[in-house]
Amino acid sequence: MADLPTPLTGLSGTLHQQFADWLDRRKPQEEKMLRAYQDNMRISRDDDTKESGMSKAQKSKVFIGSTRGKIRAARAKIKDSLFGANMMPFDTKPTNEKLKPYADTMENILNYQLEECRFTRMLGQGVDSIATYGTGFIFGPFVKTMSKSSVEVDAYEETQGLMGKLMSYVKNPFRAPKLKESKYEYDCPYYEHARTMDVYPDPEAEEAREGLGVYWASRKQPDFIRSLKGQDGYSDSAIDAALREKVTAYTDQGSDRTDAARMNLYRYTREGRIWFVRYFGKVKKRELAQWKNPQSNPADDDAEMVEAVVILAGGQVIKAEPNPYKDKKRPVRRCVYEDVEHEMWGVGVAENNDPHQRVTNAAFRLFIEAKAYALLKMCSIDRSKYEAAEDFKFFPGKKFQMKPGLTPEERKTAMLWHDTQDVSEGWESLIAMSEKFSDDDTGITKYTQGDDAKHLNDTATGISMIMNASSLPLKEVLSNIDEMWIESMIEDLIDWNMENLEVETVKAILGEKDAAIWAQIKEYGKTNFMEWFATGSATFMAKEVLMHKLQGFLQLVAGSEMLAQHIDITELLQQVWDAGQIGKESPVLTEEDMQKKAANPANQAAMQHIQEIEQKATEMIKMAQEQAAQAKQDAANARAGNDVKMAQIQATERDAQRKDHRSMMDMLARLVEAGHKSHLTAAQVDLTQAQTIKTMAEAGAVPSPELAQAAAEKELEDDPTGETGATAAAATGAGGSDAKPGAVAEPA
Repeated sequence: MADLPTPLTGLSGTLHQQFADWLDRRKPQEEKMLRAYQDNMRISRDDDTKESGMSKAQKSKVFIGSTRGKIRAARAKIKDSLFGANMMPFDTKPTNEKLKPYADTMENILNYQLEECRFTRMLGQGVDSIATYGTGFIFGPFVKTMSKSSVEVDAYEETQGLMGKLMSYVKNPFRAPKLKESKYEYDCPYYEHARTMDVYPDPEAEEAREGLGVYWASRKQPDFIRSLKGQDGYSDSAIDAALREKVTAYTDQGSDRTDAARMNLYRYTREGRIWFVRYFGKVKKRELAQWKNPQSNPADDDAEMVEAVVILAGGQVIKAEPNPYKDKKRPVRRCVYEDVEHEMWGVGVAENNDPHQRVTNAAFRLFIEAKAYALLKMCSIDRSKYEAAEDFKFFPGKKFQMKPGLTPEERKTAMLWHDTQDVSEGWESLIAMSEKFSDDDTGITKYTQGDDAKHLNDTATGISMIMNASSLPLKEVLSNIDEMWIESMIEDLIDWNMENLEVETVKAILGEKDAAIWAQIKEYGKTNFMEWFATGSATFMAKEVLMHKLQGFLQLVAGSEMLAQHIDITELLQQVWDAGQIGKESPVLTEEDMQKKAANPANQAAMQHIQEIEQKATEMIKMAQEQAAQAKQDAANARAGNDVKMAQIQATERDAQRKDHRSMMDMLARLVEAGHKSHLTAAQVDLTQAQTIKTMAEAGAVPSPELAQAAAEKELEDDPTGETGATAAAATGAGGSDAKPGAVAEPA
């Protein structure tokens, strides 16, 4: 920073000298950040292939946007995780369910304030800074006046008193209603993102809120500085002195270096600019008091320091006051992409990718030149064989002006073409190898960038593993944003609201319901009824995976009445809607919408009709249940009577079976007895026949043929072997020999 011609003393001299010292001591880090910016914006420079180990290209200056692609992929993924659901990346939780309305009111207030201060855009700029430079800074909360407009339908003219309104209505009861606009002005807190190149923290500190302090510097137009005159706390005389100290060209400090490197605008060369520096940190208490009252001579110790907020313009302190924030906390917070132990400055994507960017630039430029030498041949020309007017410009259809009288051999040797060997082979594989190392160094693969590469796995499992591995570094970045930025900013906003936010303001921006609850919170004076936390890293998940899980959970809950009793179905539906990112107004009815819907007369009539139908249905169901119970009892009784009858029938059948069995046994006994009797009779007949034949034999009489045949057949039946018959025959023959022939014995 150039020395200012105006002598600086007191607080101005101390802070200006300290700023100049810190500015110089940040130079090494500034060089790194400048290279990161140039790599991101693809700005070629003399040292963009330095230490790559390759020769510098002769002609080519092409710059391959490897770093830019990875930065864009990283910040897009981070922003999508933070704001993909169209919600602020924080949430509140009551300590118990009865305190939920109070936590919801606080959350509604915070959401409104963050939307009004364009928090999404501001935090997005911070993400760009940490991805590019490795470190980002956000300042605040500051306060600005804002207004809220509301439009209402005014049915009657505004008149004083009830009688005035009544008379207005009597005079013109059919007057068309009018639209009326009203505005309400209120103080709204907001945050500002600072360009990393313009922030100069204490070189000895490891955190922005530690050490002596931090400077936030920029260059402003004189009109801006002049507009501060007359505002509360500003010194008009100091502003007049500052307006004389202008910078009429680009400087070699801070963001001026990035603007000059890109050179997309010619500016700052006509009216000049003025250094505008804000300082948040410690100052000598005695110097602060002397600046407020130059005539005073405080007896404070020169070494005693106090926290203060000081604004300098052109080296002059134009405003200074003690730190007004709670617990004297400095309104600055730092965040890093990748933390470095015991250092203020972090490491970003550009620094991680710096080796690959250098190698790619060098290799690709040499590859292009090698191809150019091989394809665009060089030639040797004997100018003595051409006319003096020949310009040797080559284009299709060119006719060369050669001198007359040349022999064919001279014409042939007037221009000789030289072949150059193609030495481009191998550069492509070198670039591919460097890309693989770049993926490892940055944690941002080709898949994360929406691209593909040969060295990556093409299977579904491999892709999933690579995506999960590449998401871990980004999840760490989101954790840093949650802890270093979002939670700190939400806490500072809550502190500001508890001290400065009025009930009337809440009523104007959110309505009477939230205003009534906010009045109770203000009266209580504490916020221990709830917890608040950032949700950036918690929501870091692929939208397709998140949507699939939410839908599965919704189906699980919807399919079970028991589970549905333990789930806030409205909240679940809202999460499914938000995850879908449909972009239209949510159709999920809130509790307030349900109350309004229930309060609608048409809905009330419908509800009454539904209740009547439900009552009739209940009665019919009860009657049907009673009839079913009676039928069940009758069926039970019928079954009992049938069981008795069946038992009787079975007993009768068993008795009949017993009687039939007894009859059969009696018949069988009679048959057996009859058989015995028949056998006895046959035996008696046989005995009689045998005795008769024996008697006749003894008497010498011959038995009749019928009697002898009957006796023989009986013997054969009783003795099939014939022995008994033979004996009888022998006996008969013996007797026959003594008998007279032809004599027939007569029966006795």
